[in-house]
Amino acid sequence: MFQAAIVCFATLVTFVCLWPFSRRLYQRQLTHVLSYWSQNLIGLVQALAPSQMVFYFDESCPPSAHIVKHTNQKQHLLGKKKKDTSFTGELNFPDRTIVISNHQIYADWIYVWFIAYLAKAHGSLKIMLKNELKYTPFFGLGMQLFDFIFMKRKLADDKNTIIKNLERSKVGDKPMWLVLFPEGTVICDEMRARSQAYALKNKMADNLFTLLPRSTGLKLCTTTLGDSVEWMYDLTIGYPGIQAGEIPEDTLRLKQIFTGRGPQQIHVHLRRYHISELPVDDDAAFSKWVMDRWVEKDKRMEQFYEEGRFTSFDHGDGAAANDDDWIYDDETPLLSNHSGPHTYTVPIRLRHPFKESLGLWLYMIPYIPVLYLFYCLVTYLIHHYYY
Repeated sequence: MFQAAIVCFATLVTFVCLWPFSRRLYQRQLTHVLSYWSQNLIGLVQALAPSQMVFYFDESCPPSAHIVKHTNQKQHLLGKKKKDTSFTGELNFPDRTIVISNHQIYADWIYVWFIAYLAKAHGSLKIMLKNELKYTPFFGLGMQLFDFIFMKRKLADDKNTIIKNLERSKVGDKPMWLVLFPEGTVICDEMRARSQAYALKNKMADNLFTLLPRSTGLKLCTTTLGDSVEWMYDLTIGYPGIQAGEIPEDTLRLKQIFTGRGPQQIHVHLRRYHISELPVDDDAAFSKWVMDRWVEKDKRMEQFYEEGRFTSFDHGDGAAANDDDWIYDDETPLLSNHSGPHTYTVPIRLRHPFKESLGLWLYMIPYIPVLYLFYCLVTYLIHHYYY
């Protein structure tokens, strides 16, 4: 909570000092604050809920196009230099993209943020949230200042809000990861009943391991962003230890995760679609397209519950990694080949824990004089008007 208060204060001061004079500079500073805060969040997961993320790359997402490599020169034992190609610890994703995912637990967004961190996009996330979260102490104010999108789940109320927000993001072609959960919320008994009722009303089969998605908001976002976004990434997230038919959130609440009872691994299947190939000009066709994706996703989850893993694809592009190919500065493996040449396991941790965790606190140093002046002003007003 204290950290959230610091973030809110830094963001509020940034807004007051920069927004009236330079919105571009304000947005840049906002990106820094969000980056530092999310690094602290990842550091918290690293310390209190150590885990690994297992990536499964679909044939539409070849690792050769998404895993960053670099070539350097190493001194050979015989005094000869040889080239060594290894992973840098980064993922290569577009600066601007739409990310959709199934919604198992409330912590899903934390793990999506880690994916963005690997892609150096953790300061550019824009998340669509329930309107009620706007009023959460400290966090609600921070999310508003970060320009997240709050939805009342009625198109008549949300349409203008969404369009204005996304149009702002297109100015200057700013980096942005728009993250949506088309199911609207996590699986629970109430939402499962609603999903079943909707399926019955529309004479269709209900999904077993996901909720039936809503397509209206996603379509509006896609058409509003237009050609400013080239790709849509589709994530399917699964957590070991949850049995088919169970409510995932009942097993993996935030309190349980951060008290050492969280998942040891988070499995993420990645697939992508080119925006130009989506049927955004036809409401019925787009709705069917989204529904078809969730039918596939439900089958993917069925496989996960049966086998404990998703399926990746081998395209023979030579992108397979060895356990020592991707390492941190302390020589501990970062990336390993979990099962198959296009499945990779990555520890959820910061690349430079001390430096990156300290960033948010160092960022506050320039605000100390402002905080002191604010304190003096409040003290003066209290003494002047009340004594």
